[in-house]
Amino acid sequence: MNAPSTPNSRTSRGAREGFWILASLGILAPVVAWSWYGLAQFEAQTEESKALAAGTTMAGFAEVVGGVPLIAAHLVGLALLLVLGWKGYRERGIVFAIVAVGAASGIGIVVAQLLWAGELFQLGIDNITHVP
Repeated sequence: MNAPSTPNSRTSRGAREGFWILASLGILAPVVAWSWYGLAQFEAQTEESKALAAGTTMAGFAEVVGGVPLIAAHLVGLALLLVLGWKGYRERGIVFAIVAVGAASGIGIVVAQLLWAGELFQLGIDNITHVP
């Protein structure tokens, strides 16, 4: 005889475990991505004077080298967590995935701000306060 259908019978215990493992380990990805973004901004800022002397600019460098991987890391993490969240928790899993990526990104911002002495969002070619 079949067991009565419950909401949990449609979810996967393995997906729930995988979700939390990935969410926990996934904290490292935004930390690296935000720090890399800061490095790209710093590189653009420090090399802008050389680029201008050569008749070019570093405009757009940080967005491509730092911003694209930052966005990609968030989108890949969110996609993986959405799939596992849906399989493990259904509708609640979507909310869990969004919150997990947001929290991990927040941790990444805090760590990157610490690494870049609070200047993560001030770095870049328009920053005139930093002299390399």
